Amino acid sequence: MSQIDTPLKRFKARLENLFVDHEILRMIYRNFYALSDKAYRSNHPSASFIKKLKNRYGLKTIISMRKADTSASYLFEKEACENLDVKLINHRMSSRSLPKVDMVIAAKKLFAEVEYPILIHCKSGADRAGLMSVLYMHFVENQPMHQAVKQLSMKYGHFRWADTGKLDFFFDKFFEYQNQHPEIEFIDWVENIYDREALDKEFKSSRWANIVVNKILRRE
Repeated sequence: MSQIDTPLKRFKARLENLFVDHEILRMIYRNFYALSDKAYRSNHPSASFIKKLKNRYGLKTIISMRKADTSASYLFEKEACENLDVKLINHRMSSRSLPKVDMVIAAKKLFAEVEYPILIHCKSGADRAGLMSVLYMHFVENQPMHQAVKQLSMKYGHFRWADTGKLDFFFDKFFEYQNQHPEIEFIDWVENIYDREALDKEFKSSRWANIVVNKILRRE
């Protein structure tokens, strides 16, 4: 039995999606941007927005940075994708932790295998979607990392001063190493040089920024 298979369950799920997961805010601001003519980024899409992307851009795949669970947002997204013949892939990553090596490698492999056009999203379209967009621009569009990293920006609502700044710190440390070793490629640094545990101990965030991100914006 699905949690949205009766009118009452769907009504309750709609309320959860609107007010608990903040779809009411996403209805006002979709935080949608094109990365290329075959890739896009946004906050969590509604069923109607998925249909719009399908009709306008021929959307084939959604890469969600959120987990597949029993939340209303996931269930409605999954239902919409099934109805519209759009493949939904959950590639969960954290907005407050340094990226794991295996997840970066898996993202590179995913981009090589998915059917395009794609939509990349997280809850707000700012942090995890930004991280995945950086990887897309570098691995697929072959942008130098110093250009690709612009996908992590206040333009999209990303705060580098909070714990979400660990994503920026990750790339900053690559640039530091690359300055001393110009021949190093990003993926080689990730696989052979990157010390996630050591860097995590170095990172410092701002208390006020965490209040904004966690308490006011209530980022995931």
